[in-house]
Amino acid sequence: MDAHAGDFPVSSETPMPLLLRYAPLSLALVTCFVACGESDRGFVQTSPDLGAQNDADAGPSCQGRRCSRDLHAVLDGCTGQVIETCPDEQGCGAGACTSPCDAASKSQGSIGCSFWTTPPDVFRTVDSSCFAAFVANTWSTPVNVKASLGANPLDVSKSIYRAIPAGDGSSNVHYQRIEGPIPPGEVGIVFLSQGDPTPSTNPATENAIACPVDVTVAFHGTAVSTHETSIYPAFHLETDVPVSAYSIFPYGGAKSYVTAATLLLPTASWGTNYMMMDGLSGLYNLGLPFVQVVAQEDDTVIRIKPRVDIRGGEGVAAGAKDAVSTWTLQRGQVLEFVQSLSLDGSPLESNHPVALFAGTQCSNIPLDRAACDALHQQIPTIGQWSSSYTAVPYKTRRVPLEGQEALPESVTWSIAAARDGTILTYDPEPSGSDGASTMPGNGPPAGVPHTLAGGEVTFLQSDHPFRVHSQGPDYPIFVANYMTGAQKYYTDGDPDFVNVIADDQFLDDYVFFVDHTYKTNTLTVVRKKDERGFHDVTLDCAGPISGWTPLGSDGTIEYAWLDITRDGHPNGACTSGRHQATSEGPFALYVWGIDFSVSYGYPAGAGSRPTSPYTVEVR
Repeated sequence: MDAHAGDFPVSSETPMPLLLRYAPLSLALVTCFVACGESDRGFVQTSPDLGAQNDADAGPSCQGRRCSRDLHAVLDGCTGQVIETCPDEQGCGAGACTSPCDAASKSQGSIGCSFWTTPPDVFRTVDSSCFAAFVANTWSTPVNVKASLGANPLDVSKSIYRAIPAGDGSSNVHYQRIEGPIPPGEVGIVFLSQGDPTPSTNPATENAIACPVDVTVAFHGTAVSTHETSIYPAFHLETDVPVSAYSIFPYGGAKSYVTAATLLLPTASWGTNYMMMDGLSGLYNLGLPFVQVVAQEDDTVIRIKPRVDIRGGEGVAAGAKDAVSTWTLQRGQVLEFVQSLSLDGSPLESNHPVALFAGTQCSNIPLDRAACDALHQQIPTIGQWSSSYTAVPYKTRRVPLEGQEALPESVTWSIAAARDGTILTYDPEPSGSDGASTMPGNGPPAGVPHTLAGGEVTFLQSDHPFRVHSQGPDYPIFVANYMTGAQKYYTDGDPDFVNVIADDQFLDDYVFFVDHTYKTNTLTVVRKKDERGFHDVTLDCAGPISGWTPLGSDGTIEYAWLDITRDGHPNGACTSGRHQATSEGPFALYVWGIDFSVSYGYPAGAGSRPTSPYTVEVR
């Protein structure tokens, strides 16, 4: 069935007050399909040979040269012995010493030296809130950061801070400005922007969250303010050595009730072929879904063949359903589409690499449970989608009965397909799919879809983790995880949207940040067996992680959950702030934070390896 947010009396001209977040709807969560028949899509699907692309498996190859995990040494591809240690001013890329930024680009991970970001499009009552980026220095030397807003330089020299725990066992922190470069191993919080969040001067900002009072904000103004289809500037962060980067809006936003965070993908990983997504299409939205396209080069031409009519806006022409429309962007511009009709599944091509962000202003999950929350994620290009995903959600929020373990939640997932005839297999098999589940009580429920068309997005619910596969790299899929609203189980947390990292995009080293304003922060960790077996995953504050649970029938995947904080209290030596997790083998790591009717979540990193040869040509 097609389901559109247009069924609600919502318009981009009239923002919806946050009170509506608590107005439960009378509809149940359903499986939604966003698709169109092959005859009316009008785009060409191609699958060229990958040729000599890098092996996406994180295990070492026994040939030639490769790089050490920290990118500082050249190793023998077979023995792992150090052949050459790169000088301090260089790094290892593709088996040779080169510049640090080139090394990061060739590593095909989520570290890099150039990132663009923009806040999500949210209700006017919170749009002037604090927007911040986390810059994690993963290199061995200090990192200098410079910024711009659109085509204009932006001075951030006084706007980068470290968060220092109060040391009293609470989650309180104070902020210390980082003078000069960010030291190795540290996370610098870059306070990018803030409008006027003071209700006394602007009553429309009653739910806005200001940046901490003792920090200097780089840009004073509301970055995303029109809340309709438009073009506006994006923020650019550039460094001289590799970093990992994330953005969150609002920063410290537990009291805003509409918070979203995303992993930022470096410009070296951007592509020219995407399947458009929004945060959650259909009747789930109290606000509007949106798509943001960011250009890094002048005269970037965007070509889209939308499945629905595209509504025009200020400086943006409309686009007709099933007809190719083009828009031209200059460096640093964001092209945002905001409308009730979902653009899910519409193919996009560009003549220069672009970034794609997806989200919604406020979504209820499920429909009949408050409260709504903003959704926002950066979406990888189709060439980085894959054929195998492990769907392990956040740690259950349900309160256990005395002496018992907490029951699992029924968690919402979406699966998108790029190609017609995509066949999905699940492991464990869905209950009832062949009369009985292969692992009784586990896996997704009966009735989940097994075939998707190109551009089709399906939503399903499962109370257990599962794995999902397509036929192979020529049939790439994309999977996302959604947290449900607080009233689903009468717990903390609220709707959220987090990309699931493909099995062949796992990394082995993550530096990440945990927001101190959320009472409870947890990690979801998924590790993959390589030719040497499973490897310990070591968290800086806890040592080797324990409590692994196997998943699937082939014995290659295990997962674990871990608290960083719980109800405002540290978990042992673990508390909010900067953390690092490492392993000798591949693993995925997701950060989740919950508080009263609010949440945030993001993957701590991801590979950007070319994992699918498939492309969708817009014609």
